[in-house]
Amino acid sequence: MAGDVIVATDFSPSARVAIGHAARIAGDRGVRVHAATVVDSDHIATLASSVPLTRDEVEKQVVERTRMLLAQELQDVGQAQITDLHVVIGPPGDELEDLCERLEARLLVLGYHGRTERGRGPGTVAGRCVRHAPCDVLLTRRSHTRAFRRVVAGVDFSESGREVVRVASGMADRSGGEVVLLHAHANPFDALGYTGFGLDDPHKYDDFTEEIRRDLEKVAAEARAESGRMVRAEVLLDAHYGRAIAGW
Repeated sequence: MAGDVIVATDFSPSARVAIGHAARIAGDRGVRVHAATVVDSDHIATLASSVPLTRDEVEKQVVERTRMLLAQELQDVGQAQITDLHVVIGPPGDELEDLCERLEARLLVLGYHGRTERGRGPGTVAGRCVRHAPCDVLLTRRSHTRAFRRVVAGVDFSESGREVVRVASGMADRSGGEVVLLHAHANPFDALGYTGFGLDDPHKYDDFTEEIRRDLEKVAAEARAESGRMVRAEVLLDAHYGRAIAGW
C-alpha cells in the first residue's frame, strides 16, 4: 500500500479531471489508486439538526449515499476499475492529510478549485493540502484533461530540488512528453554592487551563468537517462524566482 496514489473528489469539474490524472500516474508507477471524498462535519451537524434522526443515523446514511455517488462518479469518468473507496466525515483538510498518512501515500491528487471558483489562487482545501499534506500534491485544472505534454520543474540544486526533477520526469506523457528544468536567479554582482565586487569585470556574470548552465545540463542528462523522457534546461535571469517560473 505504501507509495499509492490518492485522488480526492468533491464531484466538481476539476476533481473529475483529477481522477483521470491519478489513474494514469498510478498506472505508470505500478501502484494502486484510492478515491476519497470528505463530507464536512459542519454540514452533517446542520443536517442532523433539521431531520428526525440521530447524529449517528445521519452520518451512516450520508456515508452510504456518498459512497454510491463516488462509485458512480468513477464509472462516469471511465475509471470504474478504482475500487478502493474512502468516504470520511470531518474537516476536509485534516481528513485528507490523515488519510495520506494512514495509507502512506506517495501522491495526493485533487482539483485546483472545488465547486466554487473564486480568485486566482487554489481553493481552500487544495491550498491547505499543498502546504501540509505528508506527501507530494498535484493540483489539476478543469481545462487540462490530457496527459501532461510539458512539465516545468523549478531547480535550485538542493536535495528536494532533485526529487522535484525525478517526480516531474515521471509526470510527463510517455509518448513525447517534455520536461523543462528551469533555474531562475538574480545577478549576484548587481545585488552586491554596493560592495564593489564584480564591477571591474563585466565577464564575471557571464562566467557565473555558464557555470549554472553546465550544472543544470548535468541534472538534465541524468533525468533523461533515468526517465527516458525529453528533458531540457533553461536558465533565467530574474530576481523574482516564483514570478519567473510561473511566467515561463
